Amino acid sequence: MSRLIRVGAIDNHPVVLLGLGAAFAETAPDMRLVAIAGSADELLERAHDGLDVVLLDMRIPGQPPAHETVATLVEHGLVVVLFTAEERPVPVRRAIGAGAAGLILKVDPVESIAQSIRDAVAGDLACSSQLATMLLSDEDVGTRLSPRQIEILRAVSAGLPYRMVGRQLGIGEVTVREHLARAAKAYREGGVETGNVHGLISRARADGHLDG
Repeated sequence: MSRLIRVGAIDNHPVVLLGLGAAFAETAPDMRLVAIAGSADELLERAHDGLDVVLLDMRIPGQPPAHETVATLVEHGLVVVLFTAEERPVPVRRAIGAGAAGLILKVDPVESIAQSIRDAVAGDLACSSQLATMLLSDEDVGTRLSPRQIEILRAVSAGLPYRMVGRQLGIGEVTVREHLARAAKAYREGGVETGNVHGLISRARADGHLDG
């Protein structure tokens, strides 16, 4: 008989998770949803010593960015799998870089979700569907921006004029404009015209570059 896999979850939609727990009972008798919490601290208080894997929703209002939560849970020796409707590659890959064991999309069939959990517990990369795999590994999905470009976009999006951005970062205004131009070029080379700087900021935010 297979060892029971004890699953915890951090999510602000407990009804969805209760449905998942019921589905496990019917289709995945080797796993059980044993703890649901709204934050990493709450989960650690409840069930840190009795979990094999944690499902983490990436969009919980009032909580730290997902990659920070992943890092916290991994530091406590927990296996973390992203369980989310998030389809933006930047925050997904950031969370994977922090130690998440894979990605499960909430829209995927429960059989795929269960198998992905088994994969994560076994030490393999968990991917619940072709889209999840693409978000994790396809270099053509999402435009890559440098840390400096993101830093400048974040400052400009806060309303700072270019001169103040340059002063804050220790660079000239011309250099600020050059970084913005390179970011726009990166999008253009990927087939996306961002237009002016406001369009560039909107696109970078939509892709998740300005999260966290």
